[in-house]
Amino acid sequence: MATALSFFRHIMGLPVHWRLWVMALVLVNMASLFFIDRPEARWILGAFAFGGLAQMVLFSRLGFVRLLGLGHFLWFPLLYWLLGRLDGLSGQPVYVSWIVVLMVMNALSLTIDVVDVVKYALGEREPTVDLA
Repeated sequence: MATALSFFRHIMGLPVHWRLWVMALVLVNMASLFFIDRPEARWILGAFAFGGLAQMVLFSRLGFVRLLGLGHFLWFPLLYWLLGRLDGLSGQPVYVSWIVVLMVMNALSLTIDVVDVVKYALGEREPTVDLA
């Protein structure tokens, strides 16, 4: 619990535009709870939960570093799978709209994550937020 609280304190230490981005990602992914009876929503929620857990593990070992983006690696196959399912979801405009918004936002987040992980691999290993 202390790790999660510290992680959220670090998120609150980010510039406002990044805090808003993180909140938007959380909201769009957690919206899966409204559609929990559907397989796509369950997979989205599972990938979101796994990503959060992976980030907590990375954070507890390394701090708030650029490598945290690795927590979202399940989004790569998830986005590919969701893209293949879109045609079969026609006739459900609210659900399809949510899936499309989620896919766009998660793809943008993955782009940011890939850049961050590459920067980490190239030596940028300082915490992105230092509360000390």
